[in-house]
Amino acid sequence: MLKILQIDIIDSKYKYFKSPWIFSNQVNHLDDNLLNDEKISLVQIKGTKNFGIYCKSNLISIRLLPDCLFEKINNNFISKEDFIDQLNLYLSKLYKEKQCFSFAQNEAYRLSHGDNDGLPALAIDDYKSVLVIQSSSAVGDFLLPFIVEAIKKTIHLPIFERSTGQIRKLENLPERTRWIQKPANEQSYEVTCNLAHLKMSFSLNKAQKTGLFLDQRNNLKYLADLLVNYNIKKSLDICSYAGAWSAIAAQAGIMDMTLIDQDAWALQLAQKNIIQNSQHSPEITTLHGDMFEHLQGLTKSAQKFDLIIADPPAFTKSKKNIAEAKRAYTKMTRLAHNLLNENGILIVCSCSRHIDDQEFLESVSLGLSTQNWVLLHKGEQSPCHTRLATPDSSEYLKCYFIKKRML
Repeated sequence: MLKILQIDIIDSKYKYFKSPWIFSNQVNHLDDNLLNDEKISLVQIKGTKNFGIYCKSNLISIRLLPDCLFEKINNNFISKEDFIDQLNLYLSKLYKEKQCFSFAQNEAYRLSHGDNDGLPALAIDDYKSVLVIQSSSAVGDFLLPFIVEAIKKTIHLPIFERSTGQIRKLENLPERTRWIQKPANEQSYEVTCNLAHLKMSFSLNKAQKTGLFLDQRNNLKYLADLLVNYNIKKSLDICSYAGAWSAIAAQAGIMDMTLIDQDAWALQLAQKNIIQNSQHSPEITTLHGDMFEHLQGLTKSAQKFDLIIADPPAFTKSKKNIAEAKRAYTKMTRLAHNLLNENGILIVCSCSRHIDDQEFLESVSLGLSTQNWVLLHKGEQSPCHTRLATPDSSEYLKCYFIKKRML
């Protein structure tokens, strides 16, 4: 049986602000004796019908769960079986909702975007041949075994866990890459799927995050449409990872491309994805190492490009490093834009939720020269990466398409 503890909220604003998170300074904390070894418990907020997972050691003390999960509570207890069954029903509804996106029929998509989809700290991506789960917090680790059992009742696919990255290190949590439910036949780590009309491949045991950056779907499609009307001959892909941006360029017929990444394996993967999406044989140059050093080297050798994409990892994982991250975005933009030909296109991205849209645009603008730079398009995260209708950080992905206009 799972016990549901009662907890008080200090901050009365919570009642009027529909956030999935309640922070440490907003709650009356529970005594350690009531909690498990990880200081985690299911809780109900006193005076409300709201339930969640409480983690005493986290800055985010309570992550809310859907109320429907607790319809079978009896005297502040719910059986593990009932909890799993309710999760199964909720997952079935969530799966049906995500299938309303036309791309979800044939392309990889995000089934659960963590807290925004009611499953705290758990990202679940459906690659059609395998589900990949990432837990980003101790709360996600608490929920994981229950959600796995619920998934097995709903979706009959192999399940792979990729709980890795800096965000787990912030909570001193170990990294995990493992099969939770192995394939019935061959246990291959190689995955091939569709994304933004591309055929993309990656390896489960070597990938970043859950495998591919599915949140860039709409922006990749926009680039594909844009390239139809531009005479792009040469491209530069900064922090290329699996090569999705360059694969779009190759699909459009661009024959000369340069990729920069600090991961040698990722550069090999990117080349594979470029080739399998090109009808020709493009010339591919790969530069392994620090992007700033390579950008400076390209400047010294007087290289120029018609299309430059800068899609780096988040420069900050916490608010205390925002100023440093903004300087890094400015430096990246300054070095990249000097390599752009007249009337070329510069795409700059940020996936840091701690830097808002205005701050990112200001950082990018500071890196641009005084020439006539035109904002062609403001991108967004794929709708399967759920955004809440609240003024919080759920809209984390920033993507600007900028033209160096010379009339």
